[in-house]
Amino acid sequence: MLVICVAAAVAGAIYGVHISLDMLLGAVVVLLPTGWVALALTSARSTFSPIWLGLARYSLAALGFATLFAMRPGSHPLAVLAGSAMGLFLPTALVAKSKWSGRYGGQED
Repeated sequence: MLVICVAAAVAGAIYGVHISLDMLLGAVVVLLPTGWVALALTSARSTFSPIWLGLARYSLAALGFATLFAMRPGSHPLAVLAGSAMGLFLPTALVAKSKWSGRYGGQED
């Protein structure tokens, strides 16, 4: 999340505070359902199948985007898309990088 905040701060310094806020909100809309699914999948008492959790994740993200654009109709769609793309791809890239460097999974495969 720190990388997303730094990227949003840089974009905010260049283009304005509204762009920065739109990027952060786009990332939050993606990261909240993703975090919930991650917690649900790693829970010992998880009763939902991964298929239903995936469906819930994308449904919650769609609901989040609908709410975001309803509450802030002046949002910049490209800034929201950039923030959500960073929120979607950066955690995966950081985990993969740390695994490949040997800090996450032990030895390299």
